[in-house]
Amino acid sequence: MTRILVLSDLHLSPTHGFFWDNWALARDTANAIAPAAVIVTGDLCINGPESDAEIAFAAAALRRLAPRVLALPGNHDVGDEPPGQDAEQLVDEPRLSRWNAAFGADCWSLDLDTWRLIGVNAQLFGSGLGAEATQQAWLDAALATAAERRIALFLHKPLFLETADEAELTASSLNPAPRQALLDKLRAARVSLVVSGHLHQYRDRFVDDVRHVWAPSTAFMTNHPVGGDPRPGMLAIDFAGPEPIVELLRPPGMAELDLATIKGHGRYKFLRDMPACPPRAA
Repeated sequence: MTRILVLSDLHLSPTHGFFWDNWALARDTANAIAPAAVIVTGDLCINGPESDAEIAFAAAALRRLAPRVLALPGNHDVGDEPPGQDAEQLVDEPRLSRWNAAFGADCWSLDLDTWRLIGVNAQLFGSGLGAEATQQAWLDAALATAAERRIALFLHKPLFLETADEAELTASSLNPAPRQALLDKLRAARVSLVVSGHLHQYRDRFVDDVRHVWAPSTAFMTNHPVGGDPRPGMLAIDFAGPEPIVELLRPPGMAELDLATIKGHGRYKFLRDMPACPPRAA
């Protein structure tokens, strides 16, 4: 079995259940397909950096997936790396510890036939935390021991939006200095596929001979056009051959929810600020 599924940006919450129905459709689809693994590329929560209950709720939701689950944290789970999009929710050690207690790890590797899949915590790059150096050493070893396997990297944020030399500090992708250091590692190890979430858009293209695939959100569409398809969905990727086969899946009935509409077109800055509306059936 060499087929995996990628779910991203679930945004689950026991108090704000806007996206639960879409999650349930994605979950049931994943269980019916029965892949080798389900990879979740971050933002499982709405307000995970501040809420033990949200992390626990998301972990319980993932336990309803029958296949093996490999989860990675996003900014809505453990906080952002500096400067971030919310100064009150930057990644720190207690937030990382909460994640690791619930999900077991924030980085992992999985060998499938002639491929090695590597997942890393994007929020650590440029964080300055001790965990950043620990992850760098772990990544070096995971890349070095791949032998003849081709390598696919999974993380929450894309490395960049358009080109690797982007100079702007942004919450949309990795920032320039940590990005360059990571790219140097990936080029040396001949990483050929990078899969990310975060932007709530599907896009699949080659940049400098590396394939960069953005996974759509299962939850909602954003109003920030960056060249992808914003409609909710999920990905299937088959690693049976030298080139992965990527398929965009949209389970029937998945709602195309618009974030601006949900937040009252500016009435609420963050989803966590909105009145409670628990999921109808969790």
